[in-house]
Amino acid sequence: MRLTHQISKLVGLTLLAAGAHSVSVASTITKTPDLGPYWTPLSSNGTYVYANSFVAGSSGGVQSLGTWLIHGGSDLRFQVYGSLGGNPTGGPDTAHVYASTNTIGGQIYGGLTYVDGGAISNFEDLVAGSTYWFAASTVGLGGNGYYTLGGHTQNSGGITDNGTFWFSNDIAGLTFDGRSIPQEIAFSVDIGSGTAVPEPASIALIGFGLLGVVAARRKLGK
Repeated sequence: MRLTHQISKLVGLTLLAAGAHSVSVASTITKTPDLGPYWTPLSSNGTYVYANSFVAGSSGGVQSLGTWLIHGGSDLRFQVYGSLGGNPTGGPDTAHVYASTNTIGGQIYGGLTYVDGGAISNFEDLVAGSTYWFAASTVGLGGNGYYTLGGHTQNSGGITDNGTFWFSNDIAGLTFDGRSIPQEIAFSVDIGSGTAVPEPASIALIGFGLLGVVAARRKLGK
């Protein structure tokens, strides 16, 4: 009984120490407009959705979404979609929305301007290493005018994920006419802290603790 108590205490101290040395993980995926104003038009009566793939750098909920815009007038929202069929090359799955902003009003921008919005809560977390799609969408929204978005060179700026750009001329935003285009749109996705991850020192401590548990069990068996 006393040995069992010592084993439980050892495990508890090990896990406590690991928790004390854990680190919260957050990341921001930013693809800058190194091509300048590039894509046109995105509007509520023409091209309805621009979508661009990216690989999540950490696990957690999306905190904010944004892109670089010029011109304006239409209402739009920014969203994060999953990949169709779970396949990174399958294109955006508009039925699986991982994040969305509220409607962003139809402002007019005289020069390429970064515009973002906070993500609405109660959406599913992203998983580190998985492929998702940033989307600028005017589906179901109103306003007049159009936006030109900033363009980003594939795999530039220290980001190597072979991201591609897709667009939809479908009023429902379900069918993508343009797909797998290597020149990307510029955008930013802020992923908040997810589950705490133990630092290497804490992992080692857990290992030593478990070795102690095994040794104690062996002595008990004798």
